[in-house]
Amino acid sequence: MNEEVFTLTKPEAEYCLRVCELAALGMTGLDLSNIFRVLHGRLEAELHKLTDLDVSLGAEEKNHLSKALMIYELLVREKYDVLREHFNLQNIPVSKDEIRQRATVIGMTIEKGPVDVSALQKKLRYSKRIPTRKLYISDLHFFHDSLNHRMDMRGFSGYEEMNAHMIRQWNDHVTKKDEVYILGDFAISRGKAANEVLGQMNGKKYLIEGNHDKFLDDKEFDRSLFRWIRPYAEIRDCRRQVILSHYPVFCYKGQYRMTPEGTPLTYMLYGHVHNTHDERLVNEFIRITRSTMVKSARQIEEHPIPCNMINCFCMFSDYIPLTLDDWIRLDKGRREEADNKSDA
Repeated sequence: MNEEVFTLTKPEAEYCLRVCELAALGMTGLDLSNIFRVLHGRLEAELHKLTDLDVSLGAEEKNHLSKALMIYELLVREKYDVLREHFNLQNIPVSKDEIRQRATVIGMTIEKGPVDVSALQKKLRYSKRIPTRKLYISDLHFFHDSLNHRMDMRGFSGYEEMNAHMIRQWNDHVTKKDEVYILGDFAISRGKAANEVLGQMNGKKYLIEGNHDKFLDDKEFDRSLFRWIRPYAEIRDCRRQVILSHYPVFCYKGQYRMTPEGTPLTYMLYGHVHNTHDERLVNEFIRITRSTMVKSARQIEEHPIPCNMINCFCMFSDYIPLTLDDWIRLDKGRREEADNKSDA
């Protein structure tokens, strides 16, 4: 046993037992799942021999419990993108319904009354803070009613229904601490209306100016609702450079940068073209560029140009801001589907 020892009451131990079970289930296939299985067995053994004494655990076990509680919370809240990014989880091996059912069981099977989870987190020195994420989305076009029956064909009865749906999708998937980069054309409105919408939306918001963002010129618009407003930006996201522009940038800065293993180090995120013929032209450029072979001064053999341009059009993600990794996966799937259709 480690020098630092802490104790759990029987209800807390039972709660942690089931949290470890859920965390291990959700992390199956990773080393973390083995950690939680071992901790699960340790808690079970302690509970079997428990009489009036509390369960005593060491510092390392306390740290594992703290991590289990975070993973449990992320699973229940369906924050799978955070699990992928921070715990290297690629696939959830259980269904959402099973996760919800097991989460309900956790609250129902404690015999000696409910557990004060906040007190338990404090005891474990566990921070409930979910890691801050960088999220991206483009061309929301709040208040732009004509997009429901022209061009995008969004299909809402009017901008009121469209606005409500987009705000709901946003707040269901964005936390207050997330950073969201909007790649232009946020709203077709006056400044006061834009203020009202932004005031309802979670997260720290950043705006790349689009050609329709005329509300920015309205004196009534509160520019402090965005952390910054720029025509173009370059940021870092998990050791990768991200180029942000409302318009597609065909020969973007860092386009050729890759690791020695061939992993891209730069991505160009854009909007503006929605899902129109212009997007199809951009896709054709990407296809041609990716099939073009080059040889750099640092490489012996020729390799295709890594053209990583991604359209973050809101309809592609069902109006949900996504992480860079999620956009990469979505873009890959969308291109593979288009290629399959063209081959058919």
